[in-house]
Amino acid sequence: MLRIEVSEAGQGAMPAIDLDDPSFMIGSAVGSRVRLPASAAQPDHVKIEAGRWHALGPVTVDNAPAREGAIGEGVTLAIDTYRVRIAPSPPGAVAAPVQRTESLARELLRNLMGSGAQPTLEIERGKHAGTKRTLPPPESKTVIGRGDDVDWRIDDNDLSRTHAEVRRGWDGIRIVDLDSKNGTKVDGDKVTREGLMLRDGCLVELGPIVMRFRDPAEKHLQGDAPAFRPLLGSAKRRAEEAAAAASSTAAPAAPAEAPRLSTVPFYAALAIMVLALAGLVWVLSS
Repeated sequence: MLRIEVSEAGQGAMPAIDLDDPSFMIGSAVGSRVRLPASAAQPDHVKIEAGRWHALGPVTVDNAPAREGAIGEGVTLAIDTYRVRIAPSPPGAVAAPVQRTESLARELLRNLMGSGAQPTLEIERGKHAGTKRTLPPPESKTVIGRGDDVDWRIDDNDLSRTHAEVRRGWDGIRIVDLDSKNGTKVDGDKVTREGLMLRDGCLVELGPIVMRFRDPAEKHLQGDAPAFRPLLGSAKRRAEEAAAAASSTAAPAAPAEAPRLSTVPFYAALAIMVLALAGLVWVLSS
């Protein structure tokens, strides 16, 4: 089992994840086990297999370009502005679920996208429609209800004093019902004490209050958002992105000109029509 620790220049290290996969990929592709932002990594950037790493994209080790090597007691790969530390997991480590690696990818992207990339809940129907709350960073809990001692107080008698709790952790964002009188639902599914995961765009019902959950980082990773252009990165990459954008927006070629009708058949037909008309006038006048 291997322990992966990812950090970005100027930012603290993200929580470590332990992987027991025999081989896996580090990159920006959706299927990458360790996913980095597309602005920094190729879809398949580094392959980990049989105790070794193999670079498929630019990687430096100890400030020198490198292509492959043994993991041994540990190695740190520099990929653009990111540092990926790979080392054997300590005894007793438990393999991280897929949800944790997905959450790691979202949190890394938030650092690039800025404060507007934080997940939010906004009331769409019911009292206080339009009110929005940004969820605090992991690990955090936000209790919603009509009581005075909750984190988000909504003055509605159909809500319980402590109605539901939103838990933002490194395995994702989950909502839990706190035995409320009118229940909690996510996209129509009943929420229990075990809770349900929140995904970008889902509807959360707290009795008569209907909220919309938004996670810009998740939306971007799913490919539904417009391409994000971070300020970080090399001048070469920014130039390549600008060239690609200019190519994709070039004006389409003008459609081929429709073939013109020949003028010879037209005048021949006109002459026949004139002769026929003259003949008709002669018959009528005789």
